[in-house]
Amino acid sequence: MENYYSDSSPDFAPRKLEFKSISAYSTDTAAGADLAPARALELYECMLTIREFEEMIVKLRTGAYEPLTDYNYRGPTHLSIGQEATATGICSVLEVADYITSTHRGHGESVAKGFFAISHLPETDLHGRCPELGDLHGSELREAVMEDHIFRTIAELFGKEAGYGRGRGGSMHIADYRVGHLGANAIVGGGVPIAAGAAMTCRIERTPPRIVACFAGDGAYANGVVLETLNWAAQEQFTGAMSSDPYGLPIIFCIVNNQYGMTGRCKDEVTGVDFLARRAAGFHLENMHAEVVNGMDVAAVRAAVERARRRLLEGRGPALLEFNTYRYYGHSLSDPRNEYRTRDEEARWREVDPLPTFRQALIEAGVADDEKLAALEARVAERNDRAARRAADAADPAAEDVIKFMYTDTTCAEPPPEARKVDLTGELPKIKRGEDGRVTYRDAIKEALIEEMLRDKRVVVYGEDVADYGGAFKVTKGLLEAFGRKRVFNTPISEACICGTAVGMAMTGYRPVAELMYMDFTLMASDQIANQAAKWHYMSGGAVEIPLVYRVSVGGGKGYGGQHSQSLEAVFCHIPGLVVVYPSNAYDAKGLLKTAIRDNNPVMFIEGQLLYNEKVVVPAEEYLIPFGEANVVRHGDDLTIVSWGPAVSDALEAAEALEAESISTEVIDLRTLVPLDTETIFDSVRKTGRCVVVSQAVDIGSYTGEIVSRITTECFDDLDAPPVKVGAKNGIAPQAYVLEQAFLPSVTDIVEAARGLI
Repeated sequence: MENYYSDSSPDFAPRKLEFKSISAYSTDTAAGADLAPARALELYECMLTIREFEEMIVKLRTGAYEPLTDYNYRGPTHLSIGQEATATGICSVLEVADYITSTHRGHGESVAKGFFAISHLPETDLHGRCPELGDLHGSELREAVMEDHIFRTIAELFGKEAGYGRGRGGSMHIADYRVGHLGANAIVGGGVPIAAGAAMTCRIERTPPRIVACFAGDGAYANGVVLETLNWAAQEQFTGAMSSDPYGLPIIFCIVNNQYGMTGRCKDEVTGVDFLARRAAGFHLENMHAEVVNGMDVAAVRAAVERARRRLLEGRGPALLEFNTYRYYGHSLSDPRNEYRTRDEEARWREVDPLPTFRQALIEAGVADDEKLAALEARVAERNDRAARRAADAADPAAEDVIKFMYTDTTCAEPPPEARKVDLTGELPKIKRGEDGRVTYRDAIKEALIEEMLRDKRVVVYGEDVADYGGAFKVTKGLLEAFGRKRVFNTPISEACICGTAVGMAMTGYRPVAELMYMDFTLMASDQIANQAAKWHYMSGGAVEIPLVYRVSVGGGKGYGGQHSQSLEAVFCHIPGLVVVYPSNAYDAKGLLKTAIRDNNPVMFIEGQLLYNEKVVVPAEEYLIPFGEANVVRHGDDLTIVSWGPAVSDALEAAEALEAESISTEVIDLRTLVPLDTETIFDSVRKTGRCVVVSQAVDIGSYTGEIVSRITTECFDDLDAPPVKVGAKNGIAPQAYVLEQAFLPSVTDIVEAARGLI
């Protein structure tokens, strides 16, 4: 039986809080003497491959790259030259099944993750990656697949259809999900919560045993969502008395400290600490087992990561490692770097350049002589030249496919057999159903969650206060006792991290339902929703799907004021890649939520708080309501009212009032805003010739304007009057009752708008 409650009795005994020490540069492996020769050469080859790849970009910009003097490269130029030992050392320890997330300066990590996977994949998997190489075997096959890896990476930089993201993501968004690379990220720190979400999947599904290496630069560790994620990963509910299965989050936070954010100096300028590893002390009593590592020494990097990985697989995560390294070029090639650092500084770092220093160590250790290393260097350069030429000659994406991969059309029609094995930890919550079969909106949502959690163990529910307490509106009450804390758990008040970890879980096979208490709080998480959840299917060229649901509530009409009352659906309708759902009644809420959980797109599921206690007949048996199918809830001939959410009941009441004036009114409940059922709207307007579009959002910038625009464009010749919008006043929701009544659209407002058209 799980422990659901912890004791927080007062204890004011005097004491001093002490912080454990953090080791820095404790691994002396400069000679690499403890490495097997084959492994040492492999490390050197990977560093060479990264260096050759990025020096190609420098030469391309100046026209000095001989294999491509005829090619105009126009992509980003965020280089990591100088940091090769960090990327190589970390990825050399990882298994193929382990995950990484990377940064906008992520060429090195992308090359390295693929390099070591290809170096160790069995032949059957190599043929699976490149079936066109079926006649090759052994080292010849492996070398050809390695060249294909470099080709696909360069092709993505060049915006080619053959790239890892089919040219949709480009340099800053390279990903190869086949080897656990969950994506480079152009938002500083944006991939860190995604990494934590992937680690949550690894914590639950431990076969095979996997970890996550989360790459982020020094600049990211002043970023809010990154610090939120450190707290998230260190939560004691994963490892302490409240957990029936103590197992720390298996994630290594890899701080790639190259000394500068863009131009801001990490040390002595934009932070107040000498080492960023100190950050760990603020979140974890064991300092996340933090270390500071010489990031210019590939063997030292490798040794530190080996220690950390062993610890994580013993359940003693998370870990934080700071790798001190250096980027020899500016933030981008347009940055000359001489305005914020000196030639002297660069020269001192050049003295510890990871490639020549490791090369010399290999010679001194007798691993290889100069001739052998020169041959290896030539082979790497020639491989890159061939891959680059092939990438430049590869086909561009078709212009007509410009928005292909924006959404996936797939759903989870049937969970895999292993996902259907659901273990219960207690009794299921009882859904209160009246003799007439009526159920509240709140319980209809809960019933949908129960049914989907019973159907598929990959469905997990988390958010602020959703566990023991059952959520601020009691929608999730009883789920914890039935499904246990692995599948239902509380989170810190970290909306960005809630939404970002859901992306990571979705990328790695789970189907999270993440609750944000109020829709207003989505603005705290807008990057993770709009730049991460919404975009990865497109930026990966369809290589990954993001099956998640964000449940958000709207509280207009309760006197909660300007920061708890906003209807923000138009904000997210403006973000391509998201599905936006807004049910107006309990029947629709159950059917649409079940559809949302099974859909393989990210879904913003909006719930009206004023609807939670309203009842309609809701079948106990399973049913689904398709997206993009509006419901004509009242038929009429003289006027169409289009609405959604709580505004539907006002529209129906207005239709009754208009009926008394002999105005026959048709009312359409859109149910989903994205996708939008325009045909039902157009058919109705072509019949009635008049339309009022109603929502509780403020009028300016509302989605009502989008619908009016489409009606005007498509039904112009059928209109007897211009369509009109009805919404809240263009202001901020007030707390005072009399002001809020004046602020929100009323039945009278709808009736008057309709009269104006008639």
